Amino acid sequence: MKGFTKIATAVAAALSAVMVLPAAAQDAQDRQEAHGDFYIGANSGFGWLDTDRVAIMDGQVREYEGGTDVFLMGLEAGYRIFDNWELRVSYTDLAADVDDFGSSANGESYGGDLIYNMSPNFYTGLGITRVKLGGYDTKFYKGTFGYRNFIDNNWAFRWEANLQQNETNLTEVMTTVGLQYFFGSTGQETKPTPAPQRAQPRPAPQPAAAPVDSDNDGVPNSRDACPNTPATYSVDEEGCVIYTNETLTETLLVEFEINSSQIRSGATSDIRDMADFMKEHPQLDIVIEGHTDYTGDDDYNQWLSERRAEAVANSLVNNFGIARSRVSSKGYGEQRPKVEGTSAEARQTNRRIEAKLSVTNRVPVIED
Repeated sequence: MKGFTKIATAVAAALSAVMVLPAAAQDAQDRQEAHGDFYIGANSGFGWLDTDRVAIMDGQVREYEGGTDVFLMGLEAGYRIFDNWELRVSYTDLAADVDDFGSSANGESYGGDLIYNMSPNFYTGLGITRVKLGGYDTKFYKGTFGYRNFIDNNWAFRWEANLQQNETNLTEVMTTVGLQYFFGSTGQETKPTPAPQRAQPRPAPQPAAAPVDSDNDGVPNSRDACPNTPATYSVDEEGCVIYTNETLTETLLVEFEINSSQIRSGATSDIRDMADFMKEHPQLDIVIEGHTDYTGDDDYNQWLSERRAEAVANSLVNNFGIARSRVSSKGYGEQRPKVEGTSAEARQTNRRIEAKLSVTNRVPVIED
């Protein structure tokens, strides 16, 4: 019952911590894709020691007070090695209350964890920690459950509960809250909307004493509103060039392997073609849209589609020289399948990013 009571207490603390998060945390979820891969952090909390644990104080064996009898302050550093896996190391100072004793037992712990991000906010992990406290040096195996929410592109709040047990069945529970700072933010700035340009007035027609057609367009100068038009261009009754609209379109489609946001080597030429099109038309911006197939959890698919869109956006910027302010990305998860069906071919088609740019140019009509 002792281990069960500690686990139940930790779960209750976890629910309380999640319920008191500010409403603004929902807005931070849109920034999850902007964080970097390396982070450092600081944390503080408390814990419950096993009732069988004792301390050696002034040469005597003493028991701890019980309850929330240990206070924690620590530092940590982590690195994301894959899309949803990360490694973390930590160091913690400990102070535990000793029963009927005038001072606390001080100590330290350090260890490492392998963390798995189940969703953009929740994670779990396994690790090993070494605790030096009250004259004893003990190795524990540790299980972790935590919640992380990004405040902005670099700073994140996290809450965490740890259950640790050694080979002699000492079972202890710790809970902490902390702040983490992520290096290498990839957040994008919003490009301001340019002010509309004022239309240039047409030049006044040149007066002529006699019906003279100086530019040989078939309209005399007396009513030619657009003098000096090229002879090969078709003109209207006022002598101005007749234009037609010509639309140019460039489409980008990149497919991905299942559960992967890594761009296939064969897709590089398609991304280069889109980059060349954007360089030819610098007035255009692009939105990269990421999609997944229907397999997997909704939250995971949403997160994976955002990573895919971000991968292609970063390739345009980092590999082909497109300005960051012209490129943005958005994930739709499994909400917008390209084809219906459950076959392997249909799922492959739906694991993709898409982007489409069109530009309409006014071109003069050439006379036959």
